[in-house]
Amino acid sequence: MVKKIHKGFGMEEKLRNYFLQSGYFVVRGVPFGYKGFDVTDIDLWLYSRESSLARNITIVDVKNKKTPQAIERIFWAKGLAKAVSANNVIVATTDRRKEVKDFGRDLDVLVLDGVFVSKLSKSDSFLKNRFSDEEFLEAIDNYSLGKLDGDWKGQILKSKSLLANNIGFDSCNQWLEVARFFAEQILTKPSQKEIALRCFYYSLSLFSIGVDFILKELSFLDHEERVGRLVEGFTFGSKGRAGVTQMLSTSLSLVEQFAPEGKALSSQVRSKVIADFESLPTNIVGEYFAKSEVAKVIFSTAREFESIAMNRTFKSHSESTIELRGIIGCLLDYWGINRRDFGAVANHS
Repeated sequence: MVKKIHKGFGMEEKLRNYFLQSGYFVVRGVPFGYKGFDVTDIDLWLYSRESSLARNITIVDVKNKKTPQAIERIFWAKGLAKAVSANNVIVATTDRRKEVKDFGRDLDVLVLDGVFVSKLSKSDSFLKNRFSDEEFLEAIDNYSLGKLDGDWKGQILKSKSLLANNIGFDSCNQWLEVARFFAEQILTKPSQKEIALRCFYYSLSLFSIGVDFILKELSFLDHEERVGRLVEGFTFGSKGRAGVTQMLSTSLSLVEQFAPEGKALSSQVRSKVIADFESLPTNIVGEYFAKSEVAKVIFSTAREFESIAMNRTFKSHSESTIELRGIIGCLLDYWGINRRDFGAVANHS
């Protein structure tokens, strides 16, 4: 049964459906904060893969009110796009005035005006096949212990918010942590298996987009160099080995100065930290995502992960493409989770 949703959110869902049908990866309601302050939500965050060398991030500001104040929204959206490093800006409004489109053109903002908006599907029939964002979050909330048990909804909202920052290895590593959390919930909370799987797939859709974005920068490297860069990034994050080493040196300089036997202690700590990083089996992930055949399909696989996460009729990944199942298998190996055990739980109805 499709739940009635708020008029403004309904327009966001219709636009999301329009952009999904146009081949974009689409996320609704991306939280944007600055230095600990919640600033706003990005109504729609769009990602497209133009070629092996080009990616585009577009934000869409949606206003479905009697007085949409479209001119002001163009200013607002333009500033927000700069803050979140988006390439393109779209304002969707019920306003039909020609001047609004002209003003948008002057500021390099595409305006989808009331004429366009009125042509969007009048029905919500597309929601017969997939959840709205509200339904997805409500399904997570239905697990009454979710807040205490690792804050399931908070993990998904935090995952979305990473899209508003510069996407890189740090965000990918955080998405991996969220996906690992939900993989463990799938194994340990059989009564919540379906929603845990949906959250697992959703976090992997964001991770896959992150990897696709990173691969753009590595496309000119040969295979071995690409593996090396990926392994270093998945091990040490965006700072890389050199950045982490420098950060350690800065932190440990105080130990060297003020602690008894400071230099010996500092050396021990540095060696232990670097050894812990290097013991991570990130070569599994690096070697897998360095493959050119994986790079070619990871964008479409991200869209598939998002689709099965939001599909109204739940189906586990056993019925998905071999590419999607390959990513799950690779990450289970990385986390040390037995593939057969995971498959037995995930596919058991």
